[in-house]
Formats: sequence, C-alpha cells, structure tokens
Amino acid sequence: MIQRVPRGALLLRRDKLLAMFNTHYLRYALTPRSIAVVGATDRQEALGNYVFGNALGAGFRGDIYPINPKHEVVAGQRCYASLQALPAAVDLAVIVTPAQTVPAIIDDAARRRIGAVLVLSAGFAEMGGAGRQLQQLAVARARAQGIRLLGPNCLGVMRPDIGFNATSARTAARPGSVALVSQSGAVMAALLDYAWSAGFGFSSAVSTGAGADVDFPEVLDFLANDPVTRSIVLYIEGVHDSRALMSSVRAAASTKPVVVLKVGRHLTGRKAAMSHTGASVGDDAVFDVALKRAGAIRVGAYNQLFAAAEALAAGRLPDGEQANRLVVLTNGGGPGVLAADAAADADVALATLSDAVKQRLDAVLPPTWSRGNPVDIVGDADAQRFASSFRILLEDPDNDGVLVLFSPLIRLEAEAAAKALLELAAASTKPVISVWLGAHDAGRGGAVFKAAGLPALTSPERGVESFSYLARYVRHRRWRLQVPPSHSDEFEIDLGRARSEVSEALQTGRATLDERESKRLLDCFGIPTVAAEFAATPEDAVRHAGQVGFPVVVKVVASGVAHKSEVEGVQLDLRSADEVIQAFATIKGNVAARAPRARFLGVHVQAMVERPRARELIVGIARDAQFGPVIGFGMGGIGVDVYGDLAVALPPLNRFLAQQLIAATRVSRMLGEFRGRPVVAQDALVDTLLKVSELACELPCIDELDINPLLADENGVLALDARVVLGSGPLAADASYSHLAIHPYPKNLWRAVRLRNGDMTLLRPIRPEDAAAEQRFIARLSQRSLYLRFHGLVRELSLERLIRFTQIDYDREMAFVATDMQGDAEEIRGIARYTRNPDGASCEFAIVIEDAWQARGLGAALMTALEACARGRGLREMIGFVLAENNAMAQMMIRLGYEGRPEPDDPTVVRFAKGL
Repeated sequence: MIQRVPRGALLLRRDKLLAMFNTHYLRYALTPRSIAVVGATDRQEALGNYVFGNALGAGFRGDIYPINPKHEVVAGQRCYASLQALPAAVDLAVIVTPAQTVPAIIDDAARRRIGAVLVLSAGFAEMGGAGRQLQQLAVARARAQGIRLLGPNCLGVMRPDIGFNATSARTAARPGSVALVSQSGAVMAALLDYAWSAGFGFSSAVSTGAGADVDFPEVLDFLANDPVTRSIVLYIEGVHDSRALMSSVRAAASTKPVVVLKVGRHLTGRKAAMSHTGASVGDDAVFDVALKRAGAIRVGAYNQLFAAAEALAAGRLPDGEQANRLVVLTNGGGPGVLAADAAADADVALATLSDAVKQRLDAVLPPTWSRGNPVDIVGDADAQRFASSFRILLEDPDNDGVLVLFSPLIRLEAEAAAKALLELAAASTKPVISVWLGAHDAGRGGAVFKAAGLPALTSPERGVESFSYLARYVRHRRWRLQVPPSHSDEFEIDLGRARSEVSEALQTGRATLDERESKRLLDCFGIPTVAAEFAATPEDAVRHAGQVGFPVVVKVVASGVAHKSEVEGVQLDLRSADEVIQAFATIKGNVAARAPRARFLGVHVQAMVERPRARELIVGIARDAQFGPVIGFGMGGIGVDVYGDLAVALPPLNRFLAQQLIAATRVSRMLGEFRGRPVVAQDALVDTLLKVSELACELPCIDELDINPLLADENGVLALDARVVLGSGPLAADASYSHLAIHPYPKNLWRAVRLRNGDMTLLRPIRPEDAAAEQRFIARLSQRSLYLRFHGLVRELSLERLIRFTQIDYDREMAFVATDMQGDAEEIRGIARYTRNPDGASCEFAIVIEDAWQARGLGAALMTALEACARGRGLREMIGFVLAENNAMAQMMIRLGYEGRPEPDDPTVVRFAKGL
C-alpha cells in the first residue's frame, strides 16, 4: 500500500520529460505534420519548382499545399493564392519567393498561427546593407509574432523517416540515425550526394544558412532529445554566439556523440568563411580546444564526418584508463604494417601483448605467427583460427579495442570469416572495427558486419582512424566533465587591490600597464615576481641599483615599444654604477635608432636573477574574437617566436585542465629531468596557471597578459617580466561571467541559511564532486520520496545519471544542494533544481528533501535561492508539477506565490507556475 506523500517532495514527471521532444518549438520546422510551399511553381529552373517537387517526391506523410497567386494548379495539385486561403492549419511555411516579399509572408503566417517559417529565399546578402536591414525586419516580425525562422539563404530541411524534404538539393537523404547540421547549403548538398553513394543515412539534415534567428545551438538542443538521432555531425564556418554554442554542444555530447567539421583552419580559409557567413571565425586553435572542452570530436575532411559518426553511433567506447590501446588482428602481414604506421600517425597506441596472452595465442596459431601486435595469424588461416584469435584478444584487458583486417586470400571467404567473427563481436562490449580489403568478395564480409550495426571499412588507415575517433571521444568526454570554479579557495588573492591597480591606469587613459604595474597585478594573485623600480634618469637608475643590490638588470620603458628585445632594450648582469649609467645611455640610443617613433621614458631596474637550472616558459592571456579570454602556455624567452611552441585553453581551469595544457606543448618534455637539471616543481607551475585563470575570470578588462619569461625550476616559479594590455571590458565580472565562453562554477551563489529549528545549513550550487554525496542522499530517502521524485522506486542512481545530475551546465540549468557536515563528510539534505525549457523564457523545477529534514523550512529556502538564480538569468517563469494529494507541497507553493491549476490531461497532477 502506498504511503501518504511526505512533505517537501515534488514529482518531476517522466512523461513530461518524454514529451519535451514532441512539444519543442522547433518541431514545427524540423518534424512538421503539414507544410505550405510559398512560391511553388511549375516553371522550370525556378527555385519553387525544385523545392515543391522534392516535397512531393519524398513521400511526406502530411499535407503539402502550394501557394502562388499566379497559378491555380501546380504539379497537378490545387494551388492557393495565399496562406490565408488554406483550408486547414499548417505547421511550417516554406518560403521560396524573392527576399523583398518575406516580411509580408511572415505576417500572413502569423495570422494563420503557423509555428515556423523556413526561408530558402536567397538575395539578402546580394543586396548589401539593404539586404541586412530586410533580414533584420523579417526576424523582428517573426519574433514579435511568436514564429521561429530558419534561414534565410539556406538549402532547407530533410527528415527522411517522415518523408519530409523541403530543400533544393538534387540528392535526397536515406533514413538513418545521424543528424547533419550545416551552415553551408552547398556543402550540405555535397554531403548528401556523397552519403547516398556510400549508403549512409540521416535522421535529419538541416541547413541553417544565415542563422538569423534559429542557429546551431537551438537545432542541437532539439536533436539532443530526438529519439531517432544517435549521433550528430556539424559543418561550421563561423559562430554567432560562442557561449550558446558551447553550452548546446556540451549538452548534446552528454547524450550522444557530436562530430564537427570546422573550416577556416588557415587564415585564408577564415577570411573566406567570415565573408560567407558574416559570423566571427576566431582562431582555429582556440576553436579546437573549445570543441574538446565541450566533448565534441573534430575532423578535417567531410568524408571523415561519416566515418566518425558511424563508429561512434555503434555505441561502443573504450573504457580503459588510457582508452587508446588498439590491437590489430590480421590474416596478412602487409595490411598490419599499414595499420601500425597509421596508428603512429593518429596518435593511437598499439597495445602490448602480455606473456599470458601470447601463450594463449601460441595454442591456436602456427609457430610462424607474428608474436606481437599487429597479430598476424598467417595467410592460410581458416575461420576457426580467425575466431579463436579474436576471442583471446577480446578477452585481453590490456587493450581497449580490436581492429580486424581481412584480406581475401584463397583459404577463406570473407562472408564465412565475418559470420565466424560476428557472434563473438556481438557478445562483447569492446569496440570492434573491421576492415575488408577489396570489393567483390570482401564486400560480402563487410555487409555482414554493417547489417549488425558494426563498423565495416575498406582500408587499414580508415580502420585506425575510426578507432582514434572513439579514443578521442572518451578523452574529450573527460574534458567535458570538468566544471572548474572561477575562483579557487586554494589561493589567497587580493581582488580589491588588483582592481585598484587596473582602475588607476584606466582613469588616466592608458591601455597598457608598464612592467612594474603588471608585476604588482600578478602579486595580487600570488604569482611570484621580481620587483622592478622605475628610473627616469641615469642617477635614479644608479640609486635603485644600490637599493636592490648588484648585479642588476636594466630594461627599457618606452611608449610604442611592445617587445624589449626588438630594440635591444635589456642590459643584463650590471655590477657597478658606471655599468648602469652606460646601460641607460645604450638603451636610450637603441630606442632612438631602432624605434624613432617611440617615446623613451626611462628604464626599470631589478635584481639580476641567476637560476641556471630553470626553464624559460611563457604564460599569458589573449582575447579571441569569438571565445573571449584564452590562456596560453609554452616555451618562453625568444623561443616562443622561433619555435611557436604554445598551447591554449579556455578559462576557467582546474588542475586536470592545467596539466593537460602543459602536456600539450613540446617544452613539457623538458620539465622532467633534463640534461642534469632536476624536475621542475610541477605543483608551482600548475598553481601559476590556475592563478592566471582566476585573473582572466575576475578581470574582464584584461585583453592581453604576457609573463615572459616565467622561470621554472625545482624551487618553484618566478616571473621575470610581465606586460598587461587593457581592453574595453568591465573592471569586474558580472554574475554569470558572460565574458567567458564557459560558465564557471558559481561560487558567488553560496549562502548560509538558518532553519526554523535553529540549525544552519549551506545552500550552494551542486558540483561534480557531489556525486558520492548525492548517492548517499538518495539511499537515505524513503520509498515514497523516491517514488515522488523519480516516478519509480530507485535505491541508487546509475553512474550515467549521477554524472547527468552533478555535471550540470550552469548556463542552462541550476541545482542547489543544502548541506551540513557530519564528521569529515559533507552530507546533502535537500536538492532543488531547474532546467530551462526550450522556449528559453521559462524553466521546470524539482525539489526533494531528506525525510528527517522536512518541516524545517528547508524547501522554502531552496526554492527562494532557485528563484533568485533563475530571475538573474533572465528567465520569466518557473513551472513545477505536484501530485494533487500532496497538500504540504501545495501549501508551500501557494505561500511562495505560485498559482496552481489542474493539468487538463492528468487530473492527478497540479501545475504550479510563478512569474519571475
């Protein structure tokens, strides 16, 4: 018998979540039930002829209406003069008329309450400024009337499973499980044509065109919940909103693989992409690390899109610590060598065979087998030998995946080999990639594996490449799970003094901090520096040298000189007053000769640091046009210009990400024992990167920071030189750190709350480290509380669900936990969360309180914190669904100002809503 509903429990109904896909506002555009083609015509070579013909020929399950006042019949169907004349409601209006007519047609669509318009019309870009104004007018009209607009200047949309084809493409899409989203209509058309020949199918194909209203982020959000889509491939030329893109890619990648082909890898390509899309392209290296951080896979060519999507859609991922160890099984030596070379090129590790595995293989293979990886089972192998070897490798824990290479030799038919291997492959959870070399006989073997949903490729190189996508996806998923704070409690920082240092420069109209000011700023964040004193005259320089103590270094201070080395503006190891005076004169003369337009101001004097075993590094901040602040690390001194050894990462960083940034450089190999030098103090180096990350997070006005060189040895780190350039950003970050592409952990939302019984509890946003505490919290809930929260009895959460609940995207959702300390453990006593709805204006909330902590006012405290956060993020309404019999919860909702209404389709549930 079911018990009475406990206080404080709220049911987040599962049917509501399942219905999200069907009620998403983009359903009208991407999975419509009826469409009207405005501009349909029988006139040859007209866009309306192609589009209407494709719509009719695709086998659409709904109604298709041609709209054209100049025709009574189009393609044998009655044609209507306008949208107003339609006999029935329509989900989507497909517009193929001239650009000038689009705003008026949107008004007609609004009067017919059409949910979306798909604007295939070109000509906006060709009209220049007038075209941009016309596009803005069309978008404004659509938004004002609650219509979503795809395009303009796009190829269109396909949904093969419902026979929907509203495109001008010559080649249709086969049904499949991969969604394609492309900024370029021409590239999408080429991809569709390529995929048809390759037998590759799609769940959806969407061309965003100009992305004037609906762009990548919203389409990704739709596809992330699409039950037909198992993986997503994107073709990107430019980005309109980097944070929205990062948030949507990260959310989609948490449920299914996302593969990206991003053009503009070189400067000429970036210029061409920007001119084509009008969107910012940014630096390619920054885009690359952004995709990694979001959990997506990037490929370099469009034929690789499908190889990656196919491998990832199979659903098998390496689960080892390294996730990168491949073993190759082959019945021919040559293909094995090709695979080994390809593995080295793709940064895939060939797994080492243990003695135990070799002994097992000895028992089933002839003495002439390779006794190494690749495992060459010799050309006379039959199906039994192939299968026996395959089983041993599948059971070996020292590899993360098996690549099978089949050569069509006389002893064994490909189909027989495939059938012998398939049963073993299907029973294993380990990634299995097969390669069938040849076409006639080999194709039959590949068909067996393809029919079972397993990758079947045609070359060793493609096979290795396919496994590399799996390994990269696992690595990038680990990156995606990193949600570091903007500010760490590990370090003492003086943020007030730091802002004062910057504010003083801004008030005087200076865009650059000199070395002394820059070092003072670093000192505010706890980064060790060598103090510098300014000297305007040789006498001042001598005096400061005496105070610092010889030997000293003298460096140029001059407006218009960005790099001191370019004017030979540094004099080292000065050991007397005479040498200081001479150095002053030399530097002044060098500036006059090498930079005549610069204004010499004086010199900085600092102690000469002698750390002979130190490595010279560079750490800095730059501002990407699209993704904002970027952290850089690499080889310092003049080496940064000569060797170009610089890796980048997006803030905020944590220790894992900082270590990954260091490891991405060549200079990282010099940080261990190197030619008699001891290991660098790694913790001190990581700390410096974390402190620079905090600086980037907390001071949006910083455009550039160079610490070069940063000396690092066994004793720690020391900044010898620093330079800061200020930009137009604000002095302090806003509540959501909007200047960052990645929303950091919102430490600023922590608050202490006193409950009715006098107990204190901490309310704070949930964090990844809370997974174990949440599992314990779930275990303490009563059966009834569990039923109300999860609509079923759940004693513990799966790892996947725990990750989903604790690794949240703070830009689109929020979860507050109420905690108290029990010994050394922080225990969760209540959780309240909201998830932004697809409309972008409202959110759905859920709350559950530990049974023993109910009736203390904790539920109201959590809801108040949740509402304040949602209000601050621009949300206008909070909605929750409560069982009608849950009187205690209903009373709390009413006290908090929520209005309750019975759900029309479910009388057991009350919908509570509150405007924010």
